[in-house]
Formats: sequence, structure tokens, C-alpha cells
Amino acid sequence: MNNNTNPLRVLITGASSGIGYELAKLLAKEGFNLILTARRTERLNQLKSEIEQESKHSLDIRVYSEDLSQENAAEDLFNQVKNDNLKIDVLVNNAGMGDLSYFHESDINKLSTMLHLNINSLTKLSRLFIDDIKNSNKGALINIASTASFQPVPLMAVYAATKAYVKSFSLAVMTELQEINSPAKVICICPGVTETEFFANANANPLGLPEGFIASSAEVAEFILKKLKNHEDGIAVHGGMNSFLTLLSRILATKASNAVSMKIMQRLKQRI
Repeated sequence: MNNNTNPLRVLITGASSGIGYELAKLLAKEGFNLILTARRTERLNQLKSEIEQESKHSLDIRVYSEDLSQENAAEDLFNQVKNDNLKIDVLVNNAGMGDLSYFHESDINKLSTMLHLNINSLTKLSRLFIDDIKNSNKGALINIASTASFQPVPLMAVYAATKAYVKSFSLAVMTELQEINSPAKVICICPGVTETEFFANANANPLGLPEGFIASSAEVAEFILKKLKNHEDGIAVHGGMNSFLTLLSRILATKASNAVSMKIMQRLKQRI
């Protein structure tokens, strides 16, 4: 997919760990230029150094430290990129957070932060960079949603709702780009339980869930790269087990689906 004489440039949010970190390393091996952003500057610089030492390509890797849970961070990031006269071909909205708790016991400040990061910043960045993306022959907007986007999730009520927004938003923008005959694609990636820092930050522990239920960050990153290289669009659920569960959630009555979700979330919560 990538032409090393004129390599595509990919911006990845939440690149300092987990899926974003693994995806950055994979894209570098494919010869993509990268813009990496996250809160932790030291980790971003370490990732950049690792990529430069391991890469067989001559890459342009830029690092911008931004906390996208903060007001105006999306605009600040966009302005930094444009001040450096850079255009992007692919935006990977990977940064996100969750919280595992009963809604009536949840921290309202954490909920506000989650809403801003998972919805506001994702939407703003998509809007700010959409002109770059839609005019690129291999352009793509890649939004990381979740299998939680397919049904309400007790104990993660707000998180699941934010991911339902991401899924709905992605499908709508995809149709709009098709309507104007843009070559760019919109890919909504829906991982299930993945071994990342997400669960520690969400006060949850995925250990002990059934075999085949937990994916590694590297596996999900490989899945994203495959979709990007194939220039696909639409909803992409990672893993056979997750595909089955999302289908089941649509077949079951809401009460039954909620009961299944509650059992899984309670199991996560009990293992903290």
C-alpha cells in the first residue's frame, strides 16, 4: 500500500502504550511516516528512538505531547501539525479511557474527562484533519470503538455509550465520503477485551476471563494494519469470539443481553 518514494503519513493518538504503540511500530516497518501523540513525552520519545533504531526505512517521525482529555487540546495538536507544514493521510483516533463502576458511585470528574476524550477530541480531530484525509488517494479515518458499542454495558454505562457514538459517527462520515466520491475510507475498529493499560486505568482486571476472550495489543494492531493496507471501510470487529458476541447481543432481547454484559463486568470488577 505504501510507496516509499512518497510515503503516507499517519497520525496516531494514544501512541505511548497499548494498541497505539504497537501500531506505530508496525506502520514504521511498512515505511509510513508517523505523527505520534500522547500525554507522556518521555514514552513518545522512547518509542521514536526505538523505531529509528529498528527501521530499515528513512522515516519522518514527529512527536507532539498533548493531553486530549483537556479542552482545546485537539485544536492545539492540529495547529502544531500545520505550523510544521505537515499533511496527514491517515488519522487513527486511538486515545480513549473507561471506568468500571456503578453509575451512581462513579466519579463525575472522571466521567467528564472520559466524555471529552472519547467523543469531543475524537470528533474535533476528525473534523480538523478531514480535508487532508478526504483528498488523499489512500486516506483513511480510523476510529477505535469497542465491542461495547453494540449494546448497553452495565458497570461501564458511559464508556459503552461513548463507543456507540464512535460507531454511529464513523458510519455516517463513511457514507458522506462515499457520496462525494472521496477515495478515503472510514474504518471503525471494534476490539474486545485487550491487554492494555486501559483496564488498570478503568479499575478493572481482565485476568481470569475465558481463553480466547483476551487479545494482545499487538494482535489488534496487526488487524488494524490489515484493514488499512486492504483499503477497507466500515465496521471491523476483531476476533471470532467477539464477532459471535456482538451478533448474540443483536439477537438476544435487551434484558438478556444486559444480563450477559453484567455478568462479564462483575467478573472483571471482582478481580481488581
